[in-house]
Amino acid sequence: MEEVELQLRLNPEMEEFFSSSRNEHFFVKNLETIQGDERDVIFLSVGFGFDEAKRLSKNFGPLNQEGGERRLNVLISRARERCVVFVNFRASDLDIEPNAPFGLRALKTFLDYAENRNLQSLVQSSEDTDSPFEDSVYSFLRSNGYEVRKQVGCAQFRIDLAVVDPNSPGKYLMAIECDGAKYHSSPVARDRDRLRDQILRGLDWKIHRIWSTDWYRSRRDSEAKLLTALKSARESNAQNASGTMEAEKNEHESHMLDQDAPVADSYQQAPVDNGISVDDYKTCTDLPFTNHGDLHVQNPKKLALNVIRVVEAEGPIHFDEMVKRIRSLWGLRRTGDRIINALRKSVDVAKTQGEIKARGAFLWPRDLKTPKVRKRNEEPRPDIELICPEEIKEAVRLVLKSQFSTVPDELSVATSRLLGFQATRDDTNRKIQEVISEMIQSGELEEMPNGLIHFK
Repeated sequence: MEEVELQLRLNPEMEEFFSSSRNEHFFVKNLETIQGDERDVIFLSVGFGFDEAKRLSKNFGPLNQEGGERRLNVLISRARERCVVFVNFRASDLDIEPNAPFGLRALKTFLDYAENRNLQSLVQSSEDTDSPFEDSVYSFLRSNGYEVRKQVGCAQFRIDLAVVDPNSPGKYLMAIECDGAKYHSSPVARDRDRLRDQILRGLDWKIHRIWSTDWYRSRRDSEAKLLTALKSARESNAQNASGTMEAEKNEHESHMLDQDAPVADSYQQAPVDNGISVDDYKTCTDLPFTNHGDLHVQNPKKLALNVIRVVEAEGPIHFDEMVKRIRSLWGLRRTGDRIINALRKSVDVAKTQGEIKARGAFLWPRDLKTPKVRKRNEEPRPDIELICPEEIKEAVRLVLKSQFSTVPDELSVATSRLLGFQATRDDTNRKIQEVISEMIQSGELEEMPNGLIHFK
């Protein structure tokens, strides 16, 4: 708090954001006192970590106690949009045992996700393997000095054997998949695991498969290939770690050189880079009929010309957005009931003339069948209730054409980014998920047993 007070003295223009009379003012709280408060962005500082001797204690105060995971859950769920974590160690530095306190295991999982977007299961690895074949591979790895954990993960993403990285005990070096004869002869199983492997590799898992027939018929060959793969993985990890340390050193040196330079405000919700380009939303900039006195007393047929112009420029457009555009171009600041009623009559005239069509609250150009996906920036600001379901569907199709298949939440986020949302709030996600469900029910999309969604 002393540092905050110092910065406020240096930047007095920020004081209004700290006033207790302000709705959702800035606060500093600890793990025990934050319950009940929410903010769009939460800065989370982990007060435990490496000491001056580079020792990392596994004592994290309340998290080590019973119910520590609930306190952590309360803390990290206070952020509506973004949680920024400050900590002097990585998740991989925190080497914890399977029987460590649940709160400590939850912290490691959270830090791993914050750093790598890698959400691991908190289910403990099993002590049992599925077959004598796996037992044999496990014993071989142990005899060569590797620490191995069995049945890591859950459901269809459970890994037979996971080899711990000896240079970073909090990470896995490689996943070993032990496939029996039935698997080898089953094209369905191979196709299913091809997609599963793709997902795991996307999460930075290195995977090595061993066939049971090869293991027993060409044992020395299989053992040599396994050790070579592990050696290659260790060398790759060591190079990556060296590169990361060098990059961090350069970044630190650069920061030290530039510490007196003005700092630009770089805050924004991190975008999803899906490699898809869409046009920006373009608003109507002029009206054929305007500035002839009070809007609500104008001839509905004359006002219908304005409605048609806005719908042709921005359709499909929500009725409320159309009203806002005409009001603004007319030079008005507010919209009353009389103006809304006048424009409703004008919409009816335009529909009767066959110049526009209506689908629910959305107004469409006469000949438009399929809407373009448009990215909303400052004007209009993105509002999911003001975007028609047909445009949301088109955005979903663009994402799936690019990614082929993805899980529902990621599909929703990528879709929202195409439409201009910098953050995907609950109401936005809910609306997009409703559209995705409709596409699944209509048979256009299919949700596979592993949760991925793709074109049917």
